[in-house]
Formats: sequence, structure tokens, C-alpha cells
Amino acid sequence: MKKIIIILTCLAFLSPAYAKKGNKAEKHKNVPKGIEKKIKKGKALPPGWQKKLTKGQPLDKEVYDNAVPVTKEEKEKLPQSPAGAKLLKIENKIVSVMDATRTILDVFEVGEKDE
Repeated sequence: MKKIIIILTCLAFLSPAYAKKGNKAEKHKNVPKGIEKKIKKGKALPPGWQKKLTKGQPLDKEVYDNAVPVTKEEKEKLPQSPAGAKLLKIENKIVSVMDATRTILDVFEVGEKDE
């Protein structure tokens, strides 16, 4: 009887830890408020967030919303993007992003880095 009570007690304590395992799609967090303010002011992303501009990864909503569309002249210098993709300028990079999913298709370095 004691063993059953101990097992039930352990299950009661451990079940909340396993109940919310989180989906991998939910793993990508939003940009913190301070970084969001920097983006709106046109300042550079911290190096850790710059590394998140990786092919195949989703682009954070705040970064996506504050990115500048690429000019016609810049578009002409780049390879053609697939249908449904947008070319966005984020700091010294041009990012090809699927509009519907914000998935990064390609990242191009342009100009000099801001220091």
C-alpha cells in the first residue's frame, strides 16, 4: 500500500513537468522589448540576434514587421526569389523570406557592417 501511495505521489509531482513539453515551432521566442525598441530606431541587432538570421529558420515577427523592403535597384542585383517570397533589408543583410510563414530562404551580405 505504501508503494502505491509513493508512486502516486511521484506521478502527481512529475506530471506537470511533462504536461507542457512545448512544440518546437513555439520554441522561437519573440524579440525582447529593448531589442524591439532598437529595431524601431534603426539600430543594429545584438550579435546573438544577428545569428538568428539563418536560412530555414523563421524570422521573428517584430524583426519582420520592422524590416525595410528592398529597392528596385537592389532587387536587380540579386537572384530572382520564388513566388510568395519577399526581399527585406535588415541592417547590412538582405533576407529572402516566405511571406506567409516568415521562413528565411536566403541571406545576402551587403555593404559594410555597422559597428
